[in-house]
Amino acid sequence: MLQGLFELFDLPYVGCDVPSSAVGMDKILMKQVLRDSGLPILDYVWFYNSQWNADSEDFIEEIEERLQYPVIVKPANLGSSVGISKAGNREELETAVEEAMEFAAKIVVERMVTDMKEVNCSVLGDYEDAEASVIEEVLKTEEILSYQDKYQGGGKGGGGASKGMESTDRIIPADIPGNLEEEVKDLAIDTFQLLGCSGVSRIDFLIDNSEQRVYINEINTIPGSLSFYLWDPAGKDFKQLTHQMIQFALKRKREREKLTFSIDSNLFSLHSAQGAKGGSKGGSKSSNR
Repeated sequence: MLQGLFELFDLPYVGCDVPSSAVGMDKILMKQVLRDSGLPILDYVWFYNSQWNADSEDFIEEIEERLQYPVIVKPANLGSSVGISKAGNREELETAVEEAMEFAAKIVVERMVTDMKEVNCSVLGDYEDAEASVIEEVLKTEEILSYQDKYQGGGKGGGGASKGMESTDRIIPADIPGNLEEEVKDLAIDTFQLLGCSGVSRIDFLIDNSEQRVYINEINTIPGSLSFYLWDPAGKDFKQLTHQMIQFALKRKREREKLTFSIDSNLFSLHSAQGAKGGSKGGSKSSNR
């Protein structure tokens, strides 16, 4: 990772560090951390491609028993909705897994919320101090948010370079009750700080409309356009946003300078000397016999 290179050369950098980036990129690791900390996620089953190929029947039975249909099948370490499919029966599940296996060595299958609303919230800060942006509701053309929804404005044509999620059809602020708004913002900050993030990230949520329950879907540790479209409505202009990100980067640099990353000792020489003494003593005993 580029972050690791910056740390190797002792350079300050904006954004998440190596551990938080790695966990955020792996949907399975992220879910395990969130689940173990008691944060709400959808139930899931995961496996390696080789495990599926060796014994797919056991995984299918576990998925049908624990999750039931419909389910969502995802590559564990890709974004932008690449390789993601819905499965409503066993045949569709097998097809969806085969497709996802083209993109990743680890696959995650989640319970699907059928009556849902997708909302996103950005967080700015670090492990000590963080704030949440306004919340957006992302509009989709199908049951799940597609690559076209994210990068082609809901599948609408148009020239020019893509603006990523900034070009997606959305409602800002999201039309959700006040209690859910506060819950989403609190969970966004909890997720951000629990994973050890820094700078700006975007956390995506699913709201079960029938039960009015919020689930954490995933985190984007390097969101397109720095999720500025979620901070501008909150009154934070781009200059303020980037200034604060730089300050968090410099703070992390100062904190790292206080840590000890190596110990200056002649450990191997000491070990060799002790070994030599032991050998000499042992030889003496042998000669006394």
